Amino acid sequence: MGNCWAVLKQSTDGTVNAKHEKILQVVKLDGKILEFRVPLLVKDVLVEFSGSGIGLSKSQLAKPLPLNHELKLGKVYYILPSVDPPGTSSPGSLASTMADTRQTGGGVKRIKVVITKQELQQLLTKQISVEEVLAGLEKRKGDFVTSPRYWKPKLESISEENE
Repeated sequence: MGNCWAVLKQSTDGTVNAKHEKILQVVKLDGKILEFRVPLLVKDVLVEFSGSGIGLSKSQLAKPLPLNHELKLGKVYYILPSVDPPGTSSPGSLASTMADTRQTGGGVKRIKVVITKQELQQLLTKQISVEEVLAGLEKRKGDFVTSPRYWKPKLESISEENE
């Protein structure tokens, strides 16, 4: 006779209110939502998402829940992007680590470094060290603009031709 709609509304505490039943929701990285009608453990959901974690918010700073944590009905959880454990970084993850310019808690400052393909190849084959690359950047410091606010184009005069 008509359509039946389950009205879901997320409250401020992260729970989902439904008229007919409570649903456990897990938001995937692409924004799609997985719905479950029974409580699950984190490890049961992560079977399909190797290397990822589940958190209470989608923030990059959210800590993943332990694998034996029970996901409760009526709550919304988020799949967190995979994070390499310390010491297992690969050359590909090195670039993403260097791109993070936030200051972390142990007195370490991360920076973004632009290097040539040749320097990258030398780094990967361990012909040069990271310190040597950074020292080379100090020499080339004049080639880069430190702030877009002070950037001015270097244009030569354009001579006008008489017709």
